[in-house]
Amino acid sequence: MEPKSKMVAEARLFTRLGVLSFAGMAFYYAHLFFGLFDNVFLFRALAIIFMVVTLPLPIIAFNNKKLFPAVQGSSKTMLNWATILLFTHHFLMTFIFVMFLQSGKVF
Repeated sequence: MEPKSKMVAEARLFTRLGVLSFAGMAFYYAHLFFGLFDNVFLFRALAIIFMVVTLPLPIIAFNNKKLFPAVQGSSKTMLNWATILLFTHHFLMTFIFVMFLQSGKVF
């Protein structure tokens, strides 16, 4: 695969994983406030899947210097921090969902 097409493929992968991660945020808070899932296994499995989908984001953002070449300097640092915070959020929410929550809404 030539370098330009590889770079485009990685940017697409990063963007798609980012969209899925934000869908995960919607899932977490929708379940917390509205209790959308009655099946405990289903919402725990979805929480784990959303966390696993979010895991590559900080890895890609930190290790790929050519990802989004227009983003430079402090914007790149903010992108890195945003991916770390997103993964930390998903990790903590998954921990809470798997260890403590039962089916139904919490609040």
